Amino acid sequence: MKIKKFVAALAAAAMAVSMVAVNAFAATVTLDSEYPGGWQASKGIPKAEFEAIGGDVKVVLTVETKEPLVGEHNHLAKPMNMCVSWDAITANLKSDTAIAKGDGFIVFADGQTSLEFVVPESVWSEFKGYVDADGNEDESAGLYFQVNDVIIKSADLSAADAQGDFMIISEDEAKSVMEGTLTRDAAPAAPVEDAPAADTAPTTSATTGNVPAAVMVSVMAVAGAAAIASKKRK
Repeated sequence: MKIKKFVAALAAAAMAVSMVAVNAFAATVTLDSEYPGGWQASKGIPKAEFEAIGGDVKVVLTVETKEPLVGEHNHLAKPMNMCVSWDAITANLKSDTAIAKGDGFIVFADGQTSLEFVVPESVWSEFKGYVDADGNEDESAGLYFQVNDVIIKSADLSAADAQGDFMIISEDEAKSVMEGTLTRDAAPAAPVEDAPAADTAPTTSATTGNVPAAVMVSVMAVAGAAAIASKKRK
């Protein structure tokens, strides 16, 4: 009995250590408290935060969509390895829920408050900082976003599970996403036709004249039940 208690305690301790380890490999990074301006760069998620977690990293952004000064909603953010180039790196990221245009800008619905995606290790390992005249790289390496009508407030980082690709849409479809009328699961399901009513009447095969096996089994079962009942009466 004492051995069983010891094993149970050991298992509980191992689980507790495991939970602490999982929590240790997660981080929250504060980014912008105010809007940096239309088509400007957000603050970055440092490369060191990705290195601390290791492997593919899940990023969950906390965001706030901003009312445009003029015109229609245009809530967009483009992930980039900014110190190397302002080109979009969206095609190299993964997400089962996010939506992006062909130019790499992620599209947000008006009022959306979060966004989830995965940065593969092969991507974040290429983040680089600015290099000075002597060839020394500073600590600016990380993931940045070019934003418009979106404030990226913070990012939660943790070890990632596998995810699929971004849903890629057109400019016209992007407007529907921002209005909340188009989502990844908004495609209508294919209509289901009513199945014909089952014909339960016994039928005879047109080619053999035999009664179907299912009907024969049913008849045999009824006959057997009747025979049992007859014996009991006797």
